[in-house]
Parts: sequence; structure tokens; C-alpha cells
Amino acid sequence: MTRVPPDDLARRLTDARASTSRFLAAVDAAGLTADSLRQPSLLPGWTRGHVLSHLARNADALMRTLDGARRGAPVPMYPGGPAGRAAEIEAGAAREPGEAVADLAAAADRLDQAWTAMTDSSWDTATLTRTGPMPAWRTVGMRWREVEIHWVDLDIGYGPASWPAGFAAAQLPGLVRPDRLAPRLPPGTSVDIEATDSGQRWSVGSGPSRVPVAGASWALVCWLVGRGIAVRAELGEPPELAAWS
Repeated sequence: MTRVPPDDLARRLTDARASTSRFLAAVDAAGLTADSLRQPSLLPGWTRGHVLSHLARNADALMRTLDGARRGAPVPMYPGGPAGRAAEIEAGAAREPGEAVADLAAAADRLDQAWTAMTDSSWDTATLTRTGPMPAWRTVGMRWREVEIHWVDLDIGYGPASWPAGFAAAQLPGLVRPDRLAPRLPPGTSVDIEATDSGQRWSVGSGPSRVPVAGASWALVCWLVGRGIAVRAELGEPPELAAWS
């Protein structure tokens, strides 16, 4: 496994913690009601209650697999697999606002305690995530992404253009990896991607139809994580991608 330098890990933790703190404060300030939690989020098929429930259970799932890594006994994030994950989210989706927000804050605190308990060696141990084994340090970036993207999905006045400086830039290299992006492109389509704010460029795919997709890094991330409708004004008509996970 590739060891992440200690100073980079400290930065990742600082970023994830700062976003979590800002997010929890925004949820408190939003004054969510029982009716507003039942309203659709920006994520198709999920209410705002589903989004809050997912973020709470995701924090617990990461805590679970990190604790396993620290003990040297790998534990899946979701022992019940996809069905167990879905059931956990659904079970919390209809909670009253006070209960939902308190649950989210408590789960975030449990995850933070798990981060604090990690050692240099345990950070380099494999965790069992939904997408397969990965070194524990990579789950910090996963949580940062979950918080920032689902904060937008919650639809409480926070948009992708408000993402912290560096967030989109940190996401793009993984999202445009050919092995991850090429299978999501429509058959016969290739893309030439340009982040106009950084000048970075990527070409993905080998199909005969080449489509340019250019825009700010945050808009590109929005498209790549399946929120393309929100950024058509920024990117034009980028290709429709298969589901992101």
C-alpha cells in the first residue's frame, strides 16, 4: 500500500473536520421541520431525511471499519451489505428533526473519536469499504466527499460553487481515472475534459465521438458525481454518465 505522508494526512483530517463542523452548524441554522425533512432532496428518490440518515450511518460505518483496522481485525463498513445499508438509511429517514440532527452530530463525534484513536501503523492498514479494501487513510477523503456533496443534496442553500478551496481539485484526479470514468461514458463516446480554473486536462475513452467538457473544477465534479443537471449552465451539454458510486 502507498503510505500517505503524515503532513498530508493531517491536512486531510483538518479538511474533513472543518467541513463537518460547518455542515452541522448549517443544519442547526436551517431550522428543519418534520415537513421539510419529508420533502425531496436534490438526490432522486431521497428526502432530506434520507440524506441526514445516510450521513449519520456513513459516519458509523467508517468508524466501524476504522476500529477494525486499529485492532488488526478488518470489519466491513456495512456488515449487512447493500441491503443492510439501505435498511439502516430507511430506518432513520422518518425521524423527527431534533432526533435526526442529534443522531447525525453524535455519529460524527464517534467518527472523530475513531480518527483520534488511530496510530501511524493502523492508518496504513486495510479497511473494507463498499468499493473494496483500501488503506485506512483514504477513508478520510471519502468522508470529506460525503459531507460536502450531500450537503448540496440536502438543498438548504449550499451549492457546489461554495465548496471549500481545494475540495474540487482534490476530487478530480480520482473521478477522471480512465478505469473509473470510461465505463460510465455512453458507448462510442470519449471526452476531453478541461478544468478552466486550473488548466488541467484529461482525455478519457477511445470512442470515435469526442466531446469537449470544459468548466470550473467544481462544475466538473458535480457532473462526474452524477449531479450534471445542476451545472448545465456551466458545462453546456456534457454526456450523460452511468451511475457513480
